[in-house]
Amino acid sequence: MIIELVINDEKKKADLTRPIDLSLASKVKNSFKAWYVDEIQINVIKNGDFVGSVKEGGSVNFKELLINPHGNMTHTESVGHISNQEVFVNNILSQYHFSAQLITIRPQEANSDMESGIKAGDYFIGIEQIKDKIKPNIQSLILRTQSNYSQLNEKTYNNTNWPYLSEETATYIRDCGIVHLLIDQPSVDKESDEGKLLAHKAFWNYANELDKNRTITELIGIPDEINDGIYLLNLSVANIENDASPSRPTIYELF
Repeated sequence: MIIELVINDEKKKADLTRPIDLSLASKVKNSFKAWYVDEIQINVIKNGDFVGSVKEGGSVNFKELLINPHGNMTHTESVGHISNQEVFVNNILSQYHFSAQLITIRPQEANSDMESGIKAGDYFIGIEQIKDKIKPNIQSLILRTQSNYSQLNEKTYNNTNWPYLSEETATYIRDCGIVHLLIDQPSVDKESDEGKLLAHKAFWNYANELDKNRTITELIGIPDEINDGIYLLNLSVANIENDASPSRPTIYELF
């Protein structure tokens, strides 16, 4: 199915039969994880004579899932993740298709302690690495910081001090008009920052306001062969009242 759209006054087309999936598959064993949580758990429901497993003699498969979207799933979150007010991410999106720009950035190493909590030896995305790279009138920004796509589905991020955005970079991205920010790390912030969450707060301009429009999507995976450029993004979340929800972002090439 071919659709036509206009991005920055240019007529483009997208083939909706050729999605590029940016989500990672959550598995019961040997799955990716962060924040010291386990993989998802899938449990068979048993109640009296009822067994929710065909393999175990039941008539249907009927199972419950124990998940932590922040730790073991590709997920999208709202400002409710850091605010003292409940802002459910399933209420944020009123549409699901957006213009998006994919940019590959190799995080830089800090040679010495810097402002905003950046410590010597940390890897981070500085503003000079992204400044003037974001095209005008783009709604979503997808940041690729890793080139090991084939390993992401089984990667454990615990105690790795992963690369993160500087506060200045997150502010710049917001000021560029980006509404939906996606990254292939467990967080836009560093693993251990004493709860400062500087990049989250900068992107949402919290606590100056309660931004009920912007989202952050984390733990995505971008295939190595996908080139930087402008895409059509489909971003949708499970209809769950929570600050974060499992999501399956997909992008489509434009021609």
